[in-house]
Amino acid sequence: MRVYRVVIDARMYGLEHAGIGRYVMNLLREIKKQKPKTKIILLVKKEKLEGVKSELGADFEYWPVKSRHYSLAEQLEIPWVLRKIKPDLVHFPHFNIALFWSGDLVVTIHDLIKHYFRGRETTTHSPWLYWPKYWSYRFLVGLALRRSRLIFTPSRYWRKKLISDFGLDPDKVIVTYEAVDPEFFRLIQQQSSVNLIPTVPQEPFLIYTGSVYPHKNIERLLLALKKIPQLKLAVACSRSVFLDRVTHLVARLGLGSRVVFLGFVADQKLVALYRRALALVQPSLMEGFGLTGLEAMAVGCPVLAARASCLPEIYGPAALYFNPLDPEDIAKKIKRILTDEQLRKKLIKLGGVQVKKYSWHKTAQKTLIGYQKALRLGSKRDEH
Repeated sequence: MRVYRVVIDARMYGLEHAGIGRYVMNLLREIKKQKPKTKIILLVKKEKLEGVKSELGADFEYWPVKSRHYSLAEQLEIPWVLRKIKPDLVHFPHFNIALFWSGDLVVTIHDLIKHYFRGRETTTHSPWLYWPKYWSYRFLVGLALRRSRLIFTPSRYWRKKLISDFGLDPDKVIVTYEAVDPEFFRLIQQQSSVNLIPTVPQEPFLIYTGSVYPHKNIERLLLALKKIPQLKLAVACSRSVFLDRVTHLVARLGLGSRVVFLGFVADQKLVALYRRALALVQPSLMEGFGLTGLEAMAVGCPVLAARASCLPEIYGPAALYFNPLDPEDIAKKIKRILTDEQLRKKLIKLGGVQVKKYSWHKTAQKTLIGYQKALRLGSKRDEH
């Protein structure tokens, strides 16, 4: 019986690559546990090879590569390496596929937010730099969508967008929900002290975690906060992009003493923050999955979320939703959380149920099924 060879581009393995790094890391850990019938070969950055091998062990074959993602070098090196490996299928966990690889591939599209939020207000770069990069991104995404045997995406919302807005065959797009990192659950079991973060407010506070890109809708959250003088906001944001704009807005609105910027917060400290917070607020106009809300639910922190994009799908009945375009409605829902203890208890209970619906075991299982489907499609093509 033939053993198929599947290459996974694992160059973005690890938490330093944010959400995509977490996705690659957890996917590979679970694929290892499920002992697939296919031979799995990983492309790993040369300097990270020993660390990844020590974590994942001998179940995979490893090929070190030098080029970083989103670079011109990757478009030369990766196809060259793949021709040496001669895989039956390649999985690119992000849209940056290898342009000069002509073999079968599958791709994960986490979101296409840049398609819907674009222009001067969405970048800190000069137009002469932004627009060439933007159109290069559009070209690469379009190629990835056309050339992929299958596309994995983390929500039904994005599956529908890919089918309706890009004319894709519904059979080509598979939903592989993501999940809270198992390590996060382990930290929840430990005793964490909020004293680890000395700048955390002592008064009732909301927490927001994530970047502050324009589509995150922080401006309307701040306008809502201005209407509730007894409340503070803690912002856990590791990325400096657009942070200056937000800090200037905070000053202009006179909220300087009520908004605390915590910078990067490690998971252990994040657990402590969620335990202390009145609620997590997720005002984003568009998300790929919405992991932060599930993390808060796992800790027992109520979630306030925008009724937008995939968030109602992912959070289900376990969040209190608001109109993200209306600061008045955001403020109204925040006040409900502030005053209605029964509602908070209900959301905490529902959150504990909701978070259990997602697991990386299921993600890996559906991904491996997707590989088999893509390999069958490739075999049928070869027969003809």
